[in-house]
Amino acid sequence: MVKMMSLVSVLIASATIAGAVSDEAGLGGVNTAASVDFSKATCSSKSMFAPYARQGSKPSKGKGLTFCDAYRAKTCCDSKQTNEVRTRVVHMQLNGFSEQCRDAWSGVECAAACDARVGVSEGAPMCERACDALYAACRDDFFAEDASQRLVPCRPSDTICTQLKEWVGAGKGKGTETCIAAGYDVVARGSDAWCFDGSTIPASSSSSSASRSWSSSKTKTDSKTTSSKTKRKKSTKLGSKFFKSKAMKRKARAFAMLFGAACLAYLTSTRFIPQALKFWHRRNSINSKYAARRAAEARASKAHYL
Repeated sequence: MVKMMSLVSVLIASATIAGAVSDEAGLGGVNTAASVDFSKATCSSKSMFAPYARQGSKPSKGKGLTFCDAYRAKTCCDSKQTNEVRTRVVHMQLNGFSEQCRDAWSGVECAAACDARVGVSEGAPMCERACDALYAACRDDFFAEDASQRLVPCRPSDTICTQLKEWVGAGKGKGTETCIAAGYDVVARGSDAWCFDGSTIPASSSSSSASRSWSSSKTKTDSKTTSSKTKRKKSTKLGSKFFKSKAMKRKARAFAMLFGAACLAYLTSTRFIPQALKFWHRRNSINSKYAARRAAEARASKAHYL
């Protein structure tokens, strides 16, 4: 009986550990070396983002997220944090950052802001190899410091920006130095502490989500531009139709005037002129008869006196 109870206990413990590992593996890009129970943990605001509205509460379904869609099912963040990430990604796009760096940086930022496990952790724990991958993706792109002296992608308003490979120095641990400068907490290799593992950032759910979010926003912008172009084309077509209709009306009026003039000329030549000639000839004949009669009367009067 004791052996049976021991066997059951071992099976339950194994199932619990396997479930925890599979949950973390299923979320992609995480440190599976440490099985951490996040079920009772509550949201803890991060220094590099606006305070969580869910501060002190458990993560729940995200509402109003404008970026980082991969974390919408369970998160501590809301539109305030995702707007900050989105703004930085827009700055990267405007300043011509490489796509690789943009996706890597937005992937880590989304994880730091919206990953539920990071959200309930103290600080923003990032695995060392995630930081190395972030540096490798962005080493040739330009960065600056914000008002809180945090390393951020170069913005259009920044007058002095430096390539990341020159910013972090020439020694080892450039990835670690990059994460620390960006405000993250670096967890060294071999540590049992849980951390977000971004060594596969370009293929991870967070970066692909950021890419999809950026593509979605870009698509919306393009669709608006296309819509406005379509409207302009439609208005141009309507305008051309309007002018064409006016030209047709002018042509119709000109044709009507010509037709009326032709009818008037026809009636004048076939009706009015012949009638006028008849009247003229008739008047002349009457005048001739009257003149002949006067002449005859004059001769008769003259013969009477003779």
